[in-house]
Amino acid sequence: MNFPSHTGSAWCRLALVLALSLSSWFVTPAIAQSPADFPSKPLRVVVPFSAGGPTDLMARAISKSMGTTMGQPVIIDNKPGGGGIIGFSEVARQPADGYTLMFPSILAVTNPALMPNYPFDITRDFSAVTVVGFIPHALVVRPDFPAKDLAALVAMAKAKPGQIAYGSSGNGTSAHLAGAMFASRADIRVTHVPYRGAGPALQDLLGGQIQYMFLDMSSALSQIQAGKLRALAVAPARRFQGLPDVPTIAEQGYRGFDIRAWYGLLVRSGTPTATVDRLHAEVKTALDSREVRELFKAQGIEPGGMPPAEFQQLIKTDLLQWKRVVDQLGIKLE
Repeated sequence: MNFPSHTGSAWCRLALVLALSLSSWFVTPAIAQSPADFPSKPLRVVVPFSAGGPTDLMARAISKSMGTTMGQPVIIDNKPGGGGIIGFSEVARQPADGYTLMFPSILAVTNPALMPNYPFDITRDFSAVTVVGFIPHALVVRPDFPAKDLAALVAMAKAKPGQIAYGSSGNGTSAHLAGAMFASRADIRVTHVPYRGAGPALQDLLGGQIQYMFLDMSSALSQIQAGKLRALAVAPARRFQGLPDVPTIAEQGYRGFDIRAWYGLLVRSGTPTATVDRLHAEVKTALDSREVRELFKAQGIEPGGMPPAEFQQLIKTDLLQWKRVVDQLGIKLE
């Protein structure tokens, strides 16, 4: 995923500075406007990553459709840095009126699990609108890698404890956590090698410096289809439609293994329910359009669209799951 890699001390310093000013942010009154008049001015979607990544792509794809159907421009505002905290902070300063939305990835639930002083309570400070898309991860290897399935990979790792290495796009990313969870479930001792992004990790995988990695489909799909990578498994509970012949990790003996990386829209808590429902309906319309569906399919993205209450429950469930995983495996940002 697109989570920046930071040291634990840097996380704590940033979290402390932001936490000290939170009290003033959450007293901003909402604009006195009836939800029936919404929207009467341009909307802004804050993307906590640089332009060009999957989150940015999804945000721009739906914003075009939403701007047309809502009659107001939907502006994308990239606010990268701090593992999403900078973006969340920007939205937290705005009125709870639905005009400023946050578009995080699953970092919204993994980072609170990893950062003891995370300055936001996602379920208290923000309200769910909907999941825009899911990007599954695949466990990928080089085409000439001797293991043809997970059983063979696990056998290799057990025969050479600590000598098999997997890469990730950085400490604390979903790729790292997926790799740690799989190693724990398989009872293997492997070496985690964090990189500053998926690109450098993929280069070393192809070069043979690491043996496997969990890679999101937006990066993996074209490489797999071109024969440059081979997928041993996908991480969600269900098979990925774009690679129907690749079995899940659960199917290969690890029941209950289910990691779905989601990307969704949030608003400030206190936003009128009617406004949240209108935003959900507009996103659903965008996701149902042929243009967006074809774009998502080409990028390995599964469209979302779940109702706000269902997304809110997903956030709560994932917060508990990742906190439990981090605590059980003793994962720390280093």
